[in-house]
Amino acid sequence: MIKHNLFISSIFSAIWLRHFSKGKEEVVFPCIPTLQFVKFPKLPLYRNVGGKNTKGISYTIAKGQKHSLRGSVLLCYDIHSYFQGSLPVLEKPLKLKRIEQYPGFLSDLEGYNSVQDYMQKTLSKKSKYRFNLYQRKLEHSFEIRYTVYFGTITKETYDFLFDTFYLLLRKRFDAKQETNNNLHPDLWNFYHELIYPMILDKRAAFFVTYDQEKPIAISLLFFSDSVAIDIMRVFDIDYASFRLGMTSIIKQLEWCLAQQFKFFDFSKGDYEYKNRWATKRYSFEYHLFYDSTSLKATFLANGISFYFTAKQYLRDLDLHIWFHKLTHRLKNTNGKKNSLTKPQFKAVSSTILGDNYTAISISSLKESHLKKTLIDFLYQNSEKLSDLQVFRSKTEANSYAIKGKKNTAIFTIPKHQ
Repeated sequence: MIKHNLFISSIFSAIWLRHFSKGKEEVVFPCIPTLQFVKFPKLPLYRNVGGKNTKGISYTIAKGQKHSLRGSVLLCYDIHSYFQGSLPVLEKPLKLKRIEQYPGFLSDLEGYNSVQDYMQKTLSKKSKYRFNLYQRKLEHSFEIRYTVYFGTITKETYDFLFDTFYLLLRKRFDAKQETNNNLHPDLWNFYHELIYPMILDKRAAFFVTYDQEKPIAISLLFFSDSVAIDIMRVFDIDYASFRLGMTSIIKQLEWCLAQQFKFFDFSKGDYEYKNRWATKRYSFEYHLFYDSTSLKATFLANGISFYFTAKQYLRDLDLHIWFHKLTHRLKNTNGKKNSLTKPQFKAVSSTILGDNYTAISISSLKESHLKKTLIDFLYQNSEKLSDLQVFRSKTEANSYAIKGKKNTAIFTIPKHQ
């Protein structure tokens, strides 16, 4: 059982109701006193406050209480099976259907002295070396600083980071040609109102990686008692070579260990990095409570159970990936496809530049693909941005040269980019 579960707290519930309940009053059933519900229209069906916008809840069953459902069904989304534990025997005629949905992943942090200790004991030797290398190369090439906004943040900084978060997330998923539910205006507006007071109350934090004054990676964490919960994370895809996501995880685990959190919950979704970093796998479940003396409630509960079971079967076949790609394409019918073609660097002597190239300012570059090319050069050659010079060819269109402290290369940007 999660103590002081954020997703059933008064602040989360009040803001969620304001955005998603459409004016409906919350209802509490004495048999499940820790949860609040709102009614679906036209059906004897109630869903828990928070719905699918939580990252895992748990609850208790009150002994000796009459079920009081009276022909109704209660739908509880995203029950966290690891923290929920076993349930007491239900008193008739109350019955429960448990429907397994998304996989979840978490790291048990107890017993580890530092993030390097954790990496030593949970990652392969090769992965540990590579992840530390990414961080060293990033900090060598750029003026990197890491900032945690926890307990204090100005409204101006908050709005700036929130807007940057949106732009980076949109940029990433446009590149993947997929939709992302978090970018839906209703959900994004909900998060915008919710997160600021939660940061001030130490129930949330922004973890930001800066390149000088520019945020290049942002992660949002929520906190429930001794659990840190990974809500959203994004990085600037121009810096993809440096694997910012890995460095972000290292810094967050380091901070969580220093703050003595017992668990780092990567939450729902089966991704390679979660399998690599997590120490435990669990399941999110949907729980259906219903009045078994009611034919209508029994029929409705069975129908909902079948629907979600079938939906999970299709998700296991990865059809949701194709669905997100299709919806992105339908919403962006006039958008240009992002080319995956990468320019090839050709190492040359700096003396060949001569009068054939003219110097250009890096700060004046507007083309995202050109900025990414410069960053790739830094990664491949372990150069520093502060040492970099960029030149444009006077004779060949889309041809450029990069000169670092130790390396010089020429390259051509494909015309279709």
